[in-house]
Amino acid sequence: MKNLKNIAIIVLIACVAFQFYFGKSNGVGKTMMVDGKKYEVIKEIHDTTEVEKIKTLWKKGKDIVHETILHDTSIKLVNIDTAALLRDYFAKNIYKDTLRLPDSLGFVLLTDTITKNQIQGRTFTAKVKQRVINNTTIVKELPKTKVFYGIEGGFNKTDFISHIGMGILINTKSDKIYQLGLGAANRTTDGTNGKLSPYINGGVYWKIKLKN
Repeated sequence: MKNLKNIAIIVLIACVAFQFYFGKSNGVGKTMMVDGKKYEVIKEIHDTTEVEKIKTLWKKGKDIVHETILHDTSIKLVNIDTAALLRDYFAKNIYKDTLRLPDSLGFVLLTDTITKNQIQGRTFTAKVKQRVINNTTIVKELPKTKVFYGIEGGFNKTDFISHIGMGILINTKSDKIYQLGLGAANRTTDGTNGKLSPYINGGVYWKIKLKN
């Protein structure tokens, strides 16, 4: 019986040692914190999307800051074509210009309407590409060590109850399972009477990766 106890202690120490050594080899890569909890990063996706936006605004001429510089009144003008001056004065001149933004981000179209020597109004149409950067991170929970306990038993025709016992299963972070069991085996000697023999068992299991 003393030897049996020693074997049980050795098996238990071996299971703990296996758990300590193999439990750390979980193959966890990059991790990140989400709401105060650590997760393993499975995949990072960086995507840039260009969204084109068009906006048109019109501004009154009186709202445009301008400065008037008077000409030298001492200059004498001769042979003035009054009709031509009035025609130019009341004419409506439209000036258009396009300003290209750098890095192909778009352009701004300016349209100024000038009459009576003043800017009557200004319209600008902006067609700009807005770049939206989307960062998506796919994560999963970090593997954890799980411990299970339970009872076990067996039946056969000769002994009826062949054995009964209890044990624990340790599922490590690397998906290995260690098993340790203690119990008693029943052996019938004359078909009716029998005796109980204590036993210790143990085992190691590896995960089989199946294709979906």
